[in-house]
Amino acid sequence: MANVTTSDCPALTENPIILDITSSYGSLLVGSWLSCVMWGVSSLQVFIYYMNSGDFDPQFLRILVYFGAIFDTANAILVMKGQWLVLIHEYGKVGLLPATQLELLHHTWIESIVIFVVQLYFIRRIYIFSKQSLRSEKLKYATLAILAVMVMLASWQLIGIAVFMTYAYGNDWEILSSPRLMGLNISLRAAAVAADVLMSFGMAILLNRSGTPRFSKTKRMVHRLILVIVLSGALTAASATVVLILIKVYPASLYYCILEFSLCSLYFSTLLANLNTREYVQSGGSGCIDTLSTFNAEYRPDDIVLRPLNTHALRGLSGGVTANTIRGVQHAKEIKTDDPDAFSPFKDRSTV
Repeated sequence: MANVTTSDCPALTENPIILDITSSYGSLLVGSWLSCVMWGVSSLQVFIYYMNSGDFDPQFLRILVYFGAIFDTANAILVMKGQWLVLIHEYGKVGLLPATQLELLHHTWIESIVIFVVQLYFIRRIYIFSKQSLRSEKLKYATLAILAVMVMLASWQLIGIAVFMTYAYGNDWEILSSPRLMGLNISLRAAAVAADVLMSFGMAILLNRSGTPRFSKTKRMVHRLILVIVLSGALTAASATVVLILIKVYPASLYYCILEFSLCSLYFSTLLANLNTREYVQSGGSGCIDTLSTFNAEYRPDDIVLRPLNTHALRGLSGGVTANTIRGVQHAKEIKTDDPDAFSPFKDRSTV
C-alpha cells in the first residue's frame, strides 16, 4: 500500500466569502438554545403535573396539558430543524442565507395557538371567579366588557399570524422587514402584552375586592395566589415586551428571535406553574389544613379536612360545642368562599 504524504493532500484554501450573520442566524442559534432550555423547564413541569394531579383533574384539563406538551415539543423541533440546513447540512452555501426556512414559519403559528389557548384558560378563570365574587350588576357587566377585550386581543394573535403567514410564506427574510409585516408583527406582540397585563391585574383586583380575610391562614393563601398570578403574568408580559422592543429597534434583523423562540414554552410553563402550585397556595404553610387533592374527585367530598376541627368536635360531644370549634367552622367557610375556582381541591376539580 502506497504511503500517503502531506504532499498528496490538496492544499486548503481560505473561503473567499466571509459573512457576519450575527443578526440573522446568530440570533436564531442563540434563540434555539434558550428555546431548548425553556422546553426542558416545561417538560419537567408536565412530569410534575401528571405525577401529582394527572389522575385527579377533569378530563378537559388533562387533555389540555397533553396537547400543550405535544405542541410545545413540535415547536422546539421546528426551531432546531429550521437552522439545520443552513448551519449543518449545507454549511457554507451562501445562497441559502436569505431564504426563509419553512420550519421557522410553521413555528410561528404553533406558538400562536399555544399562547391563545393559555390566555383563554386564564380568561376563563377570571370569568368564573368574577361571576361568583361580584355582587353588583354594573361591576359584572364591566368585567364582561373587559373580558371581551381580552378575548379579542388573544384572538388577534391567531388572525394576525394567518395574515403574516400569507405574506411571508415562500419569500426571503427581507420581506419580514417590510412596513406591512413589521406593523403586523408589532401588533401581535402588543396584543400579547396587553392581554397578559389585563389578566394579571384583573385577577389581582378581583381577589382584593373579595375582601380581606380575617384569618391569617386565609390571608396567606390569598396573598400566595396573587403572587403566583402576578409573577406568571409579569414574566410573560415582560418577555413579550422585550421581543416587541427588539422588533421596533432592529427592524432589519432577527434579534427578537432570541426571546421569541422561547415564548411557546414560556406560556405553557405559566399554565403548568399555576396548576402545580395549587397545593402550595392552599397549604397556608402551617400544616393545619390538609386538602384531599390526593384522592379521586369522584369520591372526594366537597370540603376540606381541618385537624383542629376534628379534635374540638370530639370535645363537643362530651361538653358541648366550644368556641374553638365555631372558629374552625368559620375558618373553613371563609376559605371555601374566597376563590372557589382557584382553590379547586376544596371542591370537585371539574370546575378548574
